[in-house]
Parts: sequence; structure tokens; C-alpha cells
Amino acid sequence: MKQNYKAVILIVDDKQANLFALEQLLMSKDRVIVQASNGKDALKIALTKDIDLIILDVQMPDMDGFEVAQILQSNKKTKEIPIIFATAERTDHQFMMKGFSEGAIDYLFKPLAPDVVKAKVNVQLKIQLQKKELVDKNISLHKSELLINNSADIIGIIDASTFKIEEINKAFYSILGYSPEETKGVAITFFLSNEDRVLFNEVAKQTKDHFSFDTRIYCKNRSMKWLEWKVVVKNRKWFVNARDITGIKEVEQIRNYLATVVKQSNDAIYIHNNEGKIISWNEGAEKIYGYAESEALKMKIWNIIPSEMQVEIEEIVRKILHGEKIEMFETKRITKHGRLVDVLFSAAVITDVANGQKSIAITERDITQQKIADEQISQLNKDLQSNVAELEITNKELESFSYSVSHDLRAPLRALNAYSRIFEEDYAGILNDDAKSLLTKINYNAQRMGTLIDDLLAFSKLGRKEVQKSQVSTREIIDNILGEIKLTTPYKAVIRIADLPDAYADRSLIRQVWVNLLSNAIKYSDKKETPEVEVGAVTTESETTYYVKDNGAGFDMKYVDKLFGVFQRLHSNSEFEGTGIGLAIVQRIITRHGGRIWADAVVNEGASFYFTLPKSMR
Repeated sequence: MKQNYKAVILIVDDKQANLFALEQLLMSKDRVIVQASNGKDALKIALTKDIDLIILDVQMPDMDGFEVAQILQSNKKTKEIPIIFATAERTDHQFMMKGFSEGAIDYLFKPLAPDVVKAKVNVQLKIQLQKKELVDKNISLHKSELLINNSADIIGIIDASTFKIEEINKAFYSILGYSPEETKGVAITFFLSNEDRVLFNEVAKQTKDHFSFDTRIYCKNRSMKWLEWKVVVKNRKWFVNARDITGIKEVEQIRNYLATVVKQSNDAIYIHNNEGKIISWNEGAEKIYGYAESEALKMKIWNIIPSEMQVEIEEIVRKILHGEKIEMFETKRITKHGRLVDVLFSAAVITDVANGQKSIAITERDITQQKIADEQISQLNKDLQSNVAELEITNKELESFSYSVSHDLRAPLRALNAYSRIFEEDYAGILNDDAKSLLTKINYNAQRMGTLIDDLLAFSKLGRKEVQKSQVSTREIIDNILGEIKLTTPYKAVIRIADLPDAYADRSLIRQVWVNLLSNAIKYSDKKETPEVEVGAVTTESETTYYVKDNGAGFDMKYVDKLFGVFQRLHSNSEFEGTGIGLAIVQRIITRHGGRIWADAVVNEGASFYFTLPKSMR
């Protein structure tokens, strides 16, 4: 957040004295205090200003604090604003629970204790500002990622010891034609010629923290390209920027070849500007006219033109500067020693694209855009190092934030359960069957929401859990799972298990895959008269394909693309209970193992799920 950012606190109370006292208590140079004397005005302010915290009086005429909080929580713009209730009356459990269920995060009790008020407000403002800073950091990191991935230059991270590619942007694949799978875990030297591999090893011995060099590199089609490498070294990592300079190298080769031909030519080849000053002089000109290059570069062309021909040559120069090309024009020149010679003269104009001036035989390249790109990439390279460290900090903050969010989500559920239990216990004798049924539904849906939160958190944690592979017995895992399912949910399905090879996988993660697939197969086939589930595997040289088949409800294959998405369900909850996260968890686990997962089904005839695991021990 910006250093001069001021937190905005909205205080709501129908008594002006309370508003004044609370404002004086909370006022500081880094805060803005906004007042409202009723719920209606408070809602207007919350919808039009960026509020960081609301302190809301509970007992107000017309619209009490609970009603105001309920409206704030139902609006997308204001539902994330933390609310602290202020009350001078009831502090019993039921009253407190109502406040929490309406979205409150804390209570202040009148008469207000200044130290308590300041402490609670300080804590909540700090949490709120941390959330905003986290969002800002994520936006900044996303922008950096877009810049890096959309750069025309190759940007990445390479291990300085093994030269293995750890991170690389899309330009690497577009320039060289490889796919990400073909470069995963591969050293960059694999793509170089033997000569350039030696260069890489020599460069790696340097103790400098930044350096640059050029190498050739093989494309997928076996053609060669030139890359200009700029490297920053930090923590045994190379933060690299590599630019495709193949075109520049080809131009240089042609230029060098032409320069050699021109330099060694027996014909006189020289260049002068629009004022006649000589700026280039080859060996042929030196032989014909007798002037050394060092002498000629201090002269103008009039030194080698006879005096009687200078008016004629001025006219010819004028024509050349206006774009006329002169070929095979016979004229005379005068040598250093005063001897006249007959020559065939050819000339053409070259325009300076930088400033629009015309000269004879002068060239110049416009590289303005390239310099701008250089500066952008240079800045990206500087930012890349700090972004890596910031990303680690952000990931830790995201974990903390996920825990906080899950806690906040569970709080109203706990309040709902507690509220319904109190209601059921206190009024059990007067409730009719319909009321009891409604309370049962409330409890069921609260529990289902809790399960949904747990599943969602489990899904988010999968991306951060380290995969620790080892040799595991697939049959042992399946037998244990089926035993546990039978204890908690007896089933009537006939389960046939073929010979199953062991897997090289993370035991806890792959167990979760089998739990979800077997539970689904049993659940979706349970309504059949004779439910059947088949488990088996097919092995090739590189991978094992496992499968789970059932003869149950199946699904329409036109919706198969939704099958592994979060909250995507192909059956209603009244048909089969579930949260819609199980198969998304399965897909993420299999993907992290380097495998694939897919499904096949026919409505009312059953479904088959297949997944692969690599056999490699790498």
C-alpha cells in the first residue's frame, strides 16, 4: 500500500455524544473518521466510500445494528468490511451469537474502555490493511508475469552448477520450436554445440555477478540460431535474458564479407557526405589516387577532381542527392601527384533514416525501439530477483490468509449450529413436525457447508504439498480403503480386483485418489439391483494405466469437460450427495505425479475412470 494511505473508519451511533467521544478516541494522522447517526446514512456511506472498518451501535431506532450488518453482508461491495458491534445492554450468549451470525468480528461494550477499543481497532485495521497489501502484491506479480511471458526475449532461471532450466518464459519455445515437456529438467547445454558447451563451462567459472556472451543454439528442426546472453548471478542461480540475434549475426557476416571485398578491390571505392567530405577510402582508391586512407579522410572530393570539372561534378552530386543513380559515367580524376586519369564513375545516394539528411554512400540503423526494449528487459531482470523472494513471502501470506478465511467461513456455521441447537432444546415441546424437519435441514446444510469448506481447503493445499514418491503397494491401499468404507457405509456392490502393479508415488496423495474413485464407484452404482465395480491396470514400458469401472448411473459424455472442475457436478444433490471437489482433487494429484486422467461413461450403464502413473523412478 502507499505510505501516505489513510485507513477509513465509519462509526455509527444515534447519539452525537457517543460519536464525538469515539472519534476523539480513535483519531490519528493516519486515519479518516466518518460518522453516521443512523443505519440508512451508514449504508449510503459504505456504498460510496472505501471503508476499512465499521464500528456499529446495536441499539438504534428505525434500523438497528443487526439489520444494517445484514444488509452490508449481502452486498458484494461491502461484505468484506469488518464490523465491530458496540452495545450497552445485552451481553448474553444468544445475543452475542446473533451478532456473530450477522457478520460481526468483535464486540465493544459501553461504557467504552479506551485501551480495549484502541487495541481491538488497531488489530482489525492491521489485518484489513494486510489483506489489501496482499491483493496489491498479487496484482503486481501478475503484471510482472505477463510482461515476462509476453517478452520477445528469452527470460528464465538456470542452475549455475548443472545448467538445468528451472524457469523459462514462452519466448524460449516460440524461438526454438520446443515444447515445455521437451525441456523439463533438461540442461541448457543440451541444446548447444560442443564448442558453445565449452564456452558455457568457462563462463560459469567467472566470479562476476553479471556478464554477457553469445552462443549458437539448436532449434527443434536442427537449424542454428544465435543468442546474446545477459546473466545476473545470485544464490548459485543464473537469472538470464537471451535475445535472438541471428539476423544481426547474418547481417554482420554479410557486412564483413562485403567490407573485405570492398577493402581489397582494385577499383576505387569511397564514400563522402553531402558536403563532399570523404568518410571511407579503400585500397583500390589508395592505389589509383596515391592518397593513404589517413590522408584521404582529411580531404574533400574536390582534391581529386580537376578544377575545370568541379562545376560539372557539383551538378552530378546534386542529382545524386535528389535520388538519381549514376552508372558507368566516364570522367577524369587527378592523383596526388597531379596526374589525370580516366575513370568510370558510379554512385548512388543513401538517406540517413535517423535525421532525414542525404549523403553519398553513408548508412545508419534506427535502433530506438530496440533500446527501449533493452531498458525494459534490464528492469525486468532487476525485478526478477526481488520478485522470487516476494513470491515466497506471498505464498506464506496466502497460507495464513487461507486459514483466516476458512476460520471466518466456519464462524457463521458454528453460530448457525449453536443457534439451531439452542432453539431445538428450548422449544422442543412446542415444535411441530414441520418445524423439527426445518431444524434438521438447517443442521444438515450447515454440516454440508462445513464439509465443502474442508474439501475446498484440501484442494487448495494440494498445490503447496511436496510430492514425496516411494514404492507403494496398490493392492494394500485398496484393501484398506474398502475395509474402512464398509465400516462407515456398508455397501452391496460386488468388487472385482485384478492383479495390480505397485506404484511409484506419494503414498498419502495416491491413497486419496483411490478413496475418491472407489467411493464414487460404490455410491453411483448403489441404486442398481446388482451393483458391480471393477478395478484393474494395464502396463507399458513407460507407464501404468489404472482403472475403476462401475455399472451405475453414468453420465452424458457431452459434459465430460466439466467433470474435473471445482464445484462441477453432473448429478443433483438429491440423487447423489457430494461437494463437486473430489474429482478436481484427483486430477490435481495425478497431474502433480506427471500422469493423465480421463473418463468414459454411458447414462444408466456406468462409468469408467482411467489414470496413468509414470514408471520412472526419477
